[in-house]
Amino acid sequence: MTSKKQPDQGFQYDLLIVGSGPTGIHAAVQAAKLGKKVCIVEKMPGKIGGSWIHTGTLPSKTLRESLEQIHSIRYHVGSKWVDRIIQDLNIGTLFGRAFKVSYLEEELVRKHLASNSVVIAEGYGTIEDRFSVRVVSTKDEPYVLTGRNILIATGSKPRRPNEIPFDGWRVVDSDDVLQLEQVPSSMVIYGAGVIGCEYACIFAALGVKVTMIDSRSRILQYLDLEVANELKKSMEAMGVTFVLDKTLQKVHVKGPQVVVESDDYHISVEVFFYAAGRVSTTDKIGLERLGISMNDRGAIEVNEHFQTSLPNIYAAGDAIGPPALAATASQQGRYVACHAFGSSIGAFPSLYPIGVYTIPELSMIGKTEEELKQDNVEYVVGRASYSEIARGYIRGDSFGLLKLLISKKTHEILGIHIVGADACNLIHIGLGYMGKNGHAQDLINLIFNYPTLAEGFRIAAFNGLNQIFTDGIIKAPPSVQETSSTEALSPKTLKIAK
Repeated sequence: MTSKKQPDQGFQYDLLIVGSGPTGIHAAVQAAKLGKKVCIVEKMPGKIGGSWIHTGTLPSKTLRESLEQIHSIRYHVGSKWVDRIIQDLNIGTLFGRAFKVSYLEEELVRKHLASNSVVIAEGYGTIEDRFSVRVVSTKDEPYVLTGRNILIATGSKPRRPNEIPFDGWRVVDSDDVLQLEQVPSSMVIYGAGVIGCEYACIFAALGVKVTMIDSRSRILQYLDLEVANELKKSMEAMGVTFVLDKTLQKVHVKGPQVVVESDDYHISVEVFFYAAGRVSTTDKIGLERLGISMNDRGAIEVNEHFQTSLPNIYAAGDAIGPPALAATASQQGRYVACHAFGSSIGAFPSLYPIGVYTIPELSMIGKTEEELKQDNVEYVVGRASYSEIARGYIRGDSFGLLKLLISKKTHEILGIHIVGADACNLIHIGLGYMGKNGHAQDLINLIFNYPTLAEGFRIAAFNGLNQIFTDGIIKAPPSVQETSSTEALSPKTLKIAK
């Protein structure tokens, strides 16, 4: 469709953003700091932040944090005290805490936008042409905004198959689940991905009898299998039942119960939670008439600079599909703003961590064992169980593993996988080293505070290198030996401590 406005005619804004999730917010602030006029179009009256603040990331992580803190005292004071706290826990208080955190975050975001003179237009935004966005508001007549550049940051929404009888209280998705008025006694969660596993831990921690069903034979498909199995064992210890390799056949409401049929497995529960995937929210915003390409899940196709087939129209965040993380979406938004106005910040990072906020947490970066085997890469595995980390057994952690994948040839760290307390924080130690092509030797030369969970990196590095240097003398990695006349690290040799 040809635009009625040409680039030399002037625009109301330098950047028009459709959507106010992490992508839109960070793009807006970055563009404003570059001295550009910015407007965000947000369809939810009175609310900004989308699922990031209101229905997904922030409230679910707040619930998880509250319950993890309660259960963390079990080892120190005994199960009876924890069970009593859970029994006396008011769901209104618990969910109220989550909503308060969301409110505070939204207020903080609004403050940052205001201080950077970012305009917020409340209404449903559709792309009118390559330089215009039509806004349909409940308060005013529809109007059109013009912008030199447009960013589509409309996020994603839960996948809702027509055959699932969603009603918002017995049959729910991740947008509905925080609206439950009471804790059910039993629940089936269909979909053993990130959302399903996170909420399974939350409800199991509340004493709900949780059954997880998935058509696949394992949970969290993209994870390193050993780490995924460690998480699964931990969740089973919390009372979660797994029914895997079962295809969902039928879900129907029968009185106060929901009957779930999956191959030869049938179960009746109070609540059925469908958590099998999300789809990009890109329908009905005018992309088809502009010829902007999308895949079968509605994800917009972009180039390495997040440009669509129309170079002044960008798309980022969940609107373009995986990795669909708040962290990567934020950086994508910043990257778009810089690229659009000629302020390059380099290539978008190819290395970033993934965090799963289960109980316990899980985080990873780099390659899995399965990927290394497929690529015929020679490697060794360095492991540190939380049961052999002093801080781990002080805490009473029954489960936990820090795993390093180390190149047998170069000794570079190829992958880091952690399941256990504070995993999503600990992973950043490894991120710093992997981002600089670090070696396992770098970790054994660090002095960690004792006792800490972080010293698991050192234990795991020793464990892995011990398989390479069987005499107990750890030498410098080959790349260092080639450029230095020294025979080993500084000090020249290191005795393996364990």
